[in-house]
Amino acid sequence: MSMDKPGQIYPPPAQSITSTNSPMPLYLPDPSIKGISFDQLLNQRGIRFTHSKAVPCPNILTVDNNAHNPDCEFCDDSGILYYGDTEMWGVFSGNSIEKTFEAHGVWEVGTAVVTFPTEDAAGNQIDFNTYDRLVIPDFTVRMWEMKEYEPRAGGAQELRYPIQKVEYASSIKDGVQKFYVQGTDFNIDAQGQIVWIPGQEPFYDAHSGHGEVIIWSFYANPVYVVVQSLRELRITQELVGGQKVARRLPQQVLVRRDFMVGPGEKLATP
Repeated sequence: MSMDKPGQIYPPPAQSITSTNSPMPLYLPDPSIKGISFDQLLNQRGIRFTHSKAVPCPNILTVDNNAHNPDCEFCDDSGILYYGDTEMWGVFSGNSIEKTFEAHGVWEVGTAVVTFPTEDAAGNQIDFNTYDRLVIPDFTVRMWEMKEYEPRAGGAQELRYPIQKVEYASSIKDGVQKFYVQGTDFNIDAQGQIVWIPGQEPFYDAHSGHGEVIIWSFYANPVYVVVQSLRELRITQELVGGQKVARRLPQQVLVRRDFMVGPGEKLATP
């Protein structure tokens, strides 16, 4: 049975000393989404990211087998070169729902969605590809890494990420636990490397080629790697000067911390 049309019209707004005119317009001049407003919202509510674009390292023998040089000094054995560092604003979303997509084998712990504008501050178009790197320069997170000491030129030793501050460093050898203190046993240089103070270096056995195993708890800027773009060419129409034009909307990327790409461990005396 079809529904009957309403038999009455809606009454006019009440008129009294406390009532106001309806803010609803009599007609919608144009329902276009304002892309620039979305970009401004991200700039005002987002945090700062440093975006580095990724490309495969071309230091290979031939393109037939993609045999990459195992001791490549250009990409630190990661197989990825980075270029074009650019600062931009982005907003995290979905970084507390790791289990939502677990059934699909996509969403894992340490994964998040980040929304970015279409252009950077200089007006250049922003694009993302798999393995692009995103660093948050204004915040630090606590990490740990177990590292074997090895004497190197200048006493420098590098962890996976550039260090901002070391909170805890300890080793256990022959049943004795030893602690290492920043400023007493080592310092942190401008590149975020550990620089051992002469005479305070850990034990190293030159015969076996192994040194003390030290557990480091340190703070560093979080580094994310782009897994994939969630939307390909998010585009709408916009009214500009009375003419409809196509405009890109802010984009979302799926990112993950510590995802696959990173420098390999190089021994000074292999």
